[in-house]
Amino acid sequence: MKKLLLILTLSILSFATNLPTNSVVKIFATVSSPNYLEPWENSTIIDFIGSGVIIKDNQILTSAHVVNNAKFVEVQKENESKKYEATIKYISNQADLALIEIEDKSFFSNTKALEITEDVKIKDSVTAIGYPIGGNTISTTYGIVSRIEYKNYAWNPWSNLLAIQIDAAINSGNSGGAVVNKDNKIVGIAMMKLNKSDNISYIVPSIVINTFLNDIKDGKVDGFGSTRTVIQDIENESMKEYFGLKDDFGVLITGVDIDDIELKIDDIIVSINGKKILNDGLIDSKYGKVNFNYELDNKQIGEIINLEIIRNKKKINVDYKIKYSKPLIPYEFDTELEYFVFGGLIFTPLTSNYLINLGAKSNIVNSVIYKEERTNERTQRVIWLQKTFPNKINRGYYSTAYIVNRVNGITIKDFKHFVNIIDTTKDEYIVIEFLESTKVVLKTKEAKDSFQEIKNTYGLKSDKKVNK
Repeated sequence: MKKLLLILTLSILSFATNLPTNSVVKIFATVSSPNYLEPWENSTIIDFIGSGVIIKDNQILTSAHVVNNAKFVEVQKENESKKYEATIKYISNQADLALIEIEDKSFFSNTKALEITEDVKIKDSVTAIGYPIGGNTISTTYGIVSRIEYKNYAWNPWSNLLAIQIDAAINSGNSGGAVVNKDNKIVGIAMMKLNKSDNISYIVPSIVINTFLNDIKDGKVDGFGSTRTVIQDIENESMKEYFGLKDDFGVLITGVDIDDIELKIDDIIVSINGKKILNDGLIDSKYGKVNFNYELDNKQIGEIINLEIIRNKKKINVDYKIKYSKPLIPYEFDTELEYFVFGGLIFTPLTSNYLINLGAKSNIVNSVIYKEERTNERTQRVIWLQKTFPNKINRGYYSTAYIVNRVNGITIKDFKHFVNIIDTTKDEYIVIEFLESTKVVLKTKEAKDSFQEIKNTYGLKSDKKVNK
């Protein structure tokens, strides 16, 4: 027994001494953090530390949340004091991944680019390598793969992708660092840990990484497929009988995205690319049973997949095109915050960022507060009355949180459209109608002229910020 323990100890030590620590780098990012609650105010500057890993072609892979909104990025190698300036080349906030580049190629001397492997399974031994808080030197922690399943990515509340759970300790600063197998190949990138738990961490798996790397081969980030089509499990026996299902396969479509022209409400999706979908939405994969979205998420935007569908109790085959559909109330990244002050009323695009800062659950708001589907007339974000700077011009209009529907009878498409209507109108009055069946009426010239007084009273710098 002692001999066995000795062999095991020597094996672990040998593995530890051969770890590719010179392939993992420390990232310093100076980040401009927007003020979503008051977008007319200046952003907050924050210094952030994370990790990255060198992959082929002298590229450094890291987490999107390490470098998002970064104004200045530097990278440092193990056991070196010199920092090298880096630039963000590509970023996928859906997958919480980013690629950064360093112009000075001397940085890569005495380093090794690590390979990426999708060969990973439950109970595999893994090592997390990075620069977590608590010290300045590189750190390694060991664990096993505990689960491989779909998980909401903390960085993006709308992102629900395949994730790997490991029991190796991951802390702040580990983000973007490599998680490798016994062959020192990348199986994932450190992403997040589960709060109020011991050693439950999550990594972005290699299959998601490879999808991202394939996506950017054309020089741009198209992203992962996304749809507002609503799917419901069919586990109730009465429901199965109602739709004429004779086995345990199929999920029900209860709502259809405007872009998903191939689908209809009450369609039952039986299989995807030949893989049967169980009534709980799971399919077989090389990682075990996972959500059927697995077959969508490892494809590129524009690719075609085959769906076997039961429509009106008849089986048909449908070719479905992978597409990205942005929600009306999105979670924003790398975007200058927009606002418009008119008559002391502050209008902004409604974002999930704002709602989360308030403590609201953005997915509930999307489905409950704003029930209208995206249409050809309403193509982009929800515009709302966020705040009022009280002034004689807006007396009686102190209530906020109204969603803009029309201005002078014109249905609003997006924020730029909203601002342009008010800026260019020749009408004596501006009539703003809200979805809540309320309205605001202001004299156009008086409302525009009031900004100087409101600016001086409340310390505003400008009446608007509208992105191109």
